[in-house]
Amino acid sequence: MSAFANRQKLWGAPSPTPSSLPDSPREELETVPRRGRSAANPLTEPLSTPVKPLTSPAKAQSGEDSNSPRKVSQHSTFRPNKKNYKQKANGRVLVHAGEGERLVILGSYGIKIREGEVTIAGAVLSPLNTLQWVHAPYSHSLPVLRITTNTIMELHPHPGAQSLRQLAKLSLVFGKLWDEPQEGISNKATFQLILDSEDGPRRALLQNLVSPAEWNKKLAGLVSAKEKGAVPIVFMCGPKSSGKSTFGRLLANRLVTDQGDSKKKAWSPVAVLDLDPGQPEYSPPGVISLNKISSPNLSPSFCHSTLEPTKGQLRAHAVASISPAQDPEHYIECVLDLYSQWRMALGGKYPLIINTPGWIQGTGLDILGELIKEIRPTEVIYMSHDGPDETVDSLKVACLRNGAANIPFHILPSQTSEASAARSSQHLRTMQTMAYFHLNWSSLATQHQTWNPTPITALRPWRVRYRGPGRGFVGILCYDHQPGPDLLGEAINGMILALVKIENKAAFRDLVGEGSTESGVAYTAEGIPLIENPHGSTLNPHHSRALGLVLVRGIDAQRGELQILTPLAGDVVAEVGGGLVLVAGKFDTPNWAYAEDLHLRTSTSAATAAAVAAPGQGVPGLAENEGEAGEFEGEELQVGEEALQEEVRAGLESHTEVPWVEMLHDRQKRSAGSKVWRTRRDLGRGGG
Repeated sequence: MSAFANRQKLWGAPSPTPSSLPDSPREELETVPRRGRSAANPLTEPLSTPVKPLTSPAKAQSGEDSNSPRKVSQHSTFRPNKKNYKQKANGRVLVHAGEGERLVILGSYGIKIREGEVTIAGAVLSPLNTLQWVHAPYSHSLPVLRITTNTIMELHPHPGAQSLRQLAKLSLVFGKLWDEPQEGISNKATFQLILDSEDGPRRALLQNLVSPAEWNKKLAGLVSAKEKGAVPIVFMCGPKSSGKSTFGRLLANRLVTDQGDSKKKAWSPVAVLDLDPGQPEYSPPGVISLNKISSPNLSPSFCHSTLEPTKGQLRAHAVASISPAQDPEHYIECVLDLYSQWRMALGGKYPLIINTPGWIQGTGLDILGELIKEIRPTEVIYMSHDGPDETVDSLKVACLRNGAANIPFHILPSQTSEASAARSSQHLRTMQTMAYFHLNWSSLATQHQTWNPTPITALRPWRVRYRGPGRGFVGILCYDHQPGPDLLGEAINGMILALVKIENKAAFRDLVGEGSTESGVAYTAEGIPLIENPHGSTLNPHHSRALGLVLVRGIDAQRGELQILTPLAGDVVAEVGGGLVLVAGKFDTPNWAYAEDLHLRTSTSAATAAAVAAPGQGVPGLAENEGEAGEFEGEELQVGEEALQEEVRAGLESHTEVPWVEMLHDRQKRSAGSKVWRTRRDLGRGGG
């Protein structure tokens, strides 16, 4: 029994209530008020159009009261004119910026430095570096381009922007993220310069990414230690939404692009242990991973929901839950295996950044203490000045070394972001998972990822045999809840499972069920192989690894096949060889997948009705139909509201019934008891 298990057993009293499952740290930025959108934007105007002044006639005609006490916040100190900003072919923009100026850009773009030096999100860019791609939605803090020396740079339209924006037709969570299209502006423009708070989309809360002075001091110290030959192992912990991911991203970008005294030195990689299964940076929810980062991370996590195998994502494990609370011991095993992989595969020569969940009390605190004692990082950073004291004291004790110097323990101020308030942790997980399943796998080999905006129900599934000697996988293993064989088909149909590669038979541990065949494999009435797991055991992470996630689209009992959807390429699975296991757990229910086709039909019907009602005035996007459960603040329909709603209703009612989707009409509500009941308290894992 591990030290963690012994300590849990000795604690007879229930653990203190932890925070609910970790949210993505919200980045704190400069707050600006909402506004009506400006019609003039120098960065996206035609070449022949003169640059508009900051207070354009369009703003005066927008219906806003110029005498109202609305505060206007400045975002960019750069002021475009005919000399310092020039439109080029194919939507490119050539910018001449002076030392000390800063630019804030909303949208998706590429940046190439011709002369000078620029910093963005902690990364230092120079003419020696290749074109770097950025996604900057206003649901997150906007990265600031800071001009270190007089600079000439090119801004490029993002080739992956269109496919990413088209996901808004499939789900409301991808709506209202980007700059709004402007009349008379080429659709090649995928970004816009934000001069002040009146240049953003209507009702948008724009915030700039900022790094507090204490953060900058710590970042500089860690970079300096690396330049002196040290290999920092930075363990970051703290409450949810405290800025752990933001600080980790800034640190990784600084370490990757730091060139020391030599400006011609190549970028050096860093390793990232992405350990928050609820809000991961480089994997879909429910998966933790070890990643090798060789270029700056300049986009939100849903823009890189996975990395290229072998080169980017070195190893991953399926926790099969959005929180380590389901099985803390298995979680710790997975983390320590990833850490040992860093030492073996990378030789321990690259800096290691460890980002942990925001569960800092009770069992979550025990997990953090155990990881600190096993990993022995060079730095432990706690992201909050507000305690709680019990947590801080316990972490300090974990940093004590017997007979050696203590592990340095530092406390940094936390950050929160009002910009991400419109996206809850559930929304962000949905975006991450949805982006993962719509990913074009071949784009992982390029410098930017792209997505397939086709509804997932219209994609051709893999047909995997589950009967016969040549079946495609060993069996289905259920973590935590164990459904009976007669219910397994219903339990996995339409759900997300993890595809796990078995590297050695030792991965199965004691997974042997009574009355089963083939070394613990039983069969359901449909013939689906089920690895019996009466004791709730898990696969040994030292002898197995996660390849990715799959969604069970259907079960063909007659042919003995599972129909599954996954972004994984066929050669990824074929190359690994050996046995495969499908792991079921507590992944989020993929409600988004069931309704994508309906959302697409709604978007198409709305666009058609609006075009008929107001010819020549453009077509409103899906964002203007956001009224579901009051989760998003929708905008008023511009024209033909009644006709549009009637058209949408007719289009949906004519559609055939969709499995797991219930259509509610007018003011109809869901029946009582239809929602899932979940335990939100940590009931403790000790005896008694």
